[in-house]
Amino acid sequence: MEKDWELAIQQLQKKLPDYLEGRGQSLGRGQKKKIRCLNPQHLDKNPSMSYDSKRCRLHCFSCGANYDLFDLIGMDYPECDTFPKRVQKAAELFGEGGLQLPISVKSEGSVPEADFTDLVRHGLEENGPGGFYLEKRGISQKLCTKYGIYQTAERVILPVWRHGRCCCFCGRAVSDQIQPRYKNSPGRMEIWGMDYFDGEGKGGPLFITEAILDALSVEECGFQAVALCGAANVRRFLSICGQNPAAASRYTLIAAGDRDEAGRRMNDQLRQGLAELGWNCRVLELPEGFKDCNELLCADRERLGQLLESTVGEGRAEYNAQSALAGLEELLDQAARPGSRKPIPTGFARLDKLLDGGLYTGLYVLGAISSLGKTSYLLQMADQIAKSGRDVLYFSLEMGRMELVAKSFSRLSWKADATPGHAQAFTLREVLRPDLETAPVARKALWERVAADYRNFGGNLFFREGLMELGTREIREAVREHLRQRERPPVVMVDYLQILKPDDPRATDKQNTDRAVVELKRISRDFDLPVVAVSSFNRDNYRAAVCMEAFKESGAVEYSSDVLLGMQLEGAGESGFDVNLQKRKSPRPVELVLLKNRSGLPYGKIPLRYYAKYSYFAEQ
Repeated sequence: MEKDWELAIQQLQKKLPDYLEGRGQSLGRGQKKKIRCLNPQHLDKNPSMSYDSKRCRLHCFSCGANYDLFDLIGMDYPECDTFPKRVQKAAELFGEGGLQLPISVKSEGSVPEADFTDLVRHGLEENGPGGFYLEKRGISQKLCTKYGIYQTAERVILPVWRHGRCCCFCGRAVSDQIQPRYKNSPGRMEIWGMDYFDGEGKGGPLFITEAILDALSVEECGFQAVALCGAANVRRFLSICGQNPAAASRYTLIAAGDRDEAGRRMNDQLRQGLAELGWNCRVLELPEGFKDCNELLCADRERLGQLLESTVGEGRAEYNAQSALAGLEELLDQAARPGSRKPIPTGFARLDKLLDGGLYTGLYVLGAISSLGKTSYLLQMADQIAKSGRDVLYFSLEMGRMELVAKSFSRLSWKADATPGHAQAFTLREVLRPDLETAPVARKALWERVAADYRNFGGNLFFREGLMELGTREIREAVREHLRQRERPPVVMVDYLQILKPDDPRATDKQNTDRAVVELKRISRDFDLPVVAVSSFNRDNYRAAVCMEAFKESGAVEYSSDVLLGMQLEGAGESGFDVNLQKRKSPRPVELVLLKNRSGLPYGKIPLRYYAKYSYFAEQ
């Protein structure tokens, strides 16, 4: 009877090409055998899914997705939400309506599910637990007995149990000469070891592997493990964690994918997916030369055990590092190095006094309305820091390097020009399109002096430009590269927050700005350096005095920044204030307002004069 339904299912599986034809998707011949991937999560621009006639399955060589006939029926017919229903639907479609599957009904009215318990128990009685192949792969008789694993003449049978019922099994060939290598039970492979998520769970470290043999290898070393039994089950695992938060939250989850591209992709998907659910996920880094946990177990059981223990220990060490005792040790270590926390002067004397000497490690946000000179102020600060001998890494998302250098050149020419009214100084437009051949001798000499001055510090200022191409990930990598190349931390400047490349294109602008602020704060902390970012205000703040409310477009700016600065036109918010009149003045009267300072004076105001024509700010 069992052989009859098994053969019938195998015959149905071979109908996959016919089913695709009915969908209007012809497999064709030769190179045309590839079709666009059917995985709804994979935007397949170039066909990358092909049909394996031996396994009767579709496989995508890009995302790794696999589908058989019954998987596609489940996608096309939502009511077919169990394997028996999908098989029955396939039988109806292809004239095998009398097919009967072995099923188990938990209670009257419940959904029937495939049950291979009797089949596996019969195999265990006939062959006994374990076998020479399992022994060769380092799997003990004890574990084989615990999980009902046995070996036939050609295959090792690895059952997947759920609440004492075998819902599916993996049949792995015991030699390379036996094909196909895997001959699994009909239908989708479930996740091995999901009993760990019953109730409130057992707690402790839980390793997440790809294959059952790898999970067994982890358990051989005394740890807990689950096996996804296929990359497509990553989403199912995340869904189960989300549905069972009480159990999932008790585990220290550790991704242990293979040491290959598919394994790295699995680890990344687990780490990102669990992070979105609010859980941290560590990654087991396998040593070079070993593809998976089972290979390492076979070669050196003790080394695998030590690797698993050290990975778990790292997580404990990270958690313990959050204690007050660890904070005390960090404080004492800093006290023993008095030069390690010196401020970095900005070159603006009154601002430095307000900030207790200058910039420290932390996130500084400068906000203002459009066209008030935010970029000019930030760039002037960058130049002054670079001139003091410190490195600056400047991320410009609107202006190119040439234009930024020209703004600095114009400002330096204004400061260096001693003639009445600074008559010889170069405007930005004149710097970009100089006419030195007909210029007076004095003006040519000024040009040379400014160029010489810029050469003295320009080597400390580094620009990264790119409209909508720079995000916090690119900023983090650029900081890491700067540290490798220059071997000293830079002051990081970002111009500006709202046009950073979004972390998630599907999220709102506010959500992406929030994430950018939090990540910039994390970059400051991780690399122990100041990050200064520009933020724009909306039009509602053009006439109002600058305040915390101006940053409400992104709540994270207000709460995550260490220092919050706002720039406003003098008189903003007062009766009769005219924004256009104030903007037309030269120099333009501007005020820099300190709105928040986590570690110093909470409020302050500095009057500035902005010479817009030369991109120059002067404190009053």
